[in-house]
Amino acid sequence: MLSLLTRKSVAVASLALCTIFTSCSDEDQEVSYTVPSTYSFENVNYSGQTDRMAMLSELDAYVKTGNNGAVLNLQKMRNMYANTNAPFSSAQLNNSGKQLKDKTILSAQNIIESYFEKAATASLLAGAPATNGTPGILTTADNSKYLVDANGVEPAQVIQKGLMSGVFYYQAVESYLTEAKIGAAVDNATVTPGEGTKMEHHFDEAFGYFGAPADFPTNLNNLKFWANYSNKVNATLGTNKAIMDAFLKGRAAISAKDMKAKDEAIATIRTEWEKLVAASAILELNLAKTHIADQAKKSHYLSEALGFIMGLKYKTDRKITDAQHQEVLTKLGTNFYVTTAADINAALNIISTAYGFDSVKSQL
Repeated sequence: MLSLLTRKSVAVASLALCTIFTSCSDEDQEVSYTVPSTYSFENVNYSGQTDRMAMLSELDAYVKTGNNGAVLNLQKMRNMYANTNAPFSSAQLNNSGKQLKDKTILSAQNIIESYFEKAATASLLAGAPATNGTPGILTTADNSKYLVDANGVEPAQVIQKGLMSGVFYYQAVESYLTEAKIGAAVDNATVTPGEGTKMEHHFDEAFGYFGAPADFPTNLNNLKFWANYSNKVNATLGTNKAIMDAFLKGRAAISAKDMKAKDEAIATIRTEWEKLVAASAILELNLAKTHIADQAKKSHYLSEALGFIMGLKYKTDRKITDAQHQEVLTKLGTNFYVTTAADINAALNIISTAYGFDSVKSQL
């Protein structure tokens, strides 16, 4: 270990605004570079990720108009998903050439579209109260309203969390942070103005899907999707700093041609992001358990949890096994009217044990 340290990587100093990192990119060449405290590198561009987050925000807002009794147009939701027929309020989004559907993990596309159909069908009842077996509106004790299907599942939440998982998380950990997009064969020499090298650009695109501002976590304003959930579980798991530091170190390492440090950073991001998905599911399951007597809130939080649980299967080297994942889904069941606190506890405990959260699960 000592010989490795003297020959290989050593963190040299921590300054107020940045860290100077000294490492060896191979056996013979030492490199020294600065890791900034914000994502303020040259030639950063993740506009495609920003566009898709804006698309999901607008799609989510539209589906939720059903909570107030609006009749939802199924074709409009399909158009927003595939960005066809100018469905968005922004011409820039309509003309971006980007879409959510073609970036969704294939196994989830039909599931997401099935929830568009459920939302549209439920909305046809024009705000009528939902009951077990009949779609409509569930109203909480404090008068919040949620559009649910005949099984008490809220399509808006499954769609939002399902696309956070099936697009943003999946694309980051299973595409941009893999050997094919950021490995040794990927060009890290030819700089395209405004985008950097291919390797830099792919890493930036993964960061874009995290949804954090460049000065996260110092700045906690305007957090999008995963960054928002990271902040929700941060007090217990410290995800904000763990994930952001890895993004900063990884991007600096790529620009400095320090592939060993790059690979270490990628491993950290993939591990921490998967833990974030699991922790987000547990957070929502805890809330469902807390509000077990209020069917509207129970359905709302279980629907959020379901979208995250779907995502636990979207990473190839995931910690949860297929059998455990199926058992979680079985415990929750398909009809949230009959899901009990014991069912929720059982599902929660399977996830908690798989990810080593048993000592902190109640804090999430």
